[in-house]
Amino acid sequence: MPRHPLAVLTLLLAAAACEAPTAPTEGDNLAAARALWAAQGAPSYSYKVNRSCECVLGGRLMAVTVRNGAVTSAEYVDSSSPVEAALLTYVLTVPDLFDLIQDALDRKAAYLAVTYDPMYGYPTRIEVDYSANAVDDEVVMSARELSFQ
Repeated sequence: MPRHPLAVLTLLLAAAACEAPTAPTEGDNLAAARALWAAQGAPSYSYKVNRSCECVLGGRLMAVTVRNGAVTSAEYVDSSSPVEAALLTYVLTVPDLFDLIQDALDRKAAYLAVTYDPMYGYPTRIEVDYSANAVDDEVVMSARELSFQ
């Protein structure tokens, strides 16, 4: 039996009170970022996006223009040449980036890490590995230099 049971009890209660609350989940972070993005109320913007994956448009930085929520143009930054019209459907808007994150959550990806812009809420980096045992299913998206039109 401790010499000062009240002191031990006080110490235990103080330690319990110092425990960190449950950290926000990736789903919580996504919801907060979507809300911050929606608060901007700007359906027209431009930004640079790069997709690193074994996929269409993988590995090329693109300057993207979005008008009224739809991609209207994109060009490869390295060559200043336009992305072919047939490939524009593969170019993502900011809401598409949010959907990519939600898809990874829904599919219970083996690994998901996301960084959001603190001012506007858009994802600036998304890393997804859908299956720890599969090869070439990883996707890394980076977005930057967003400006509203």
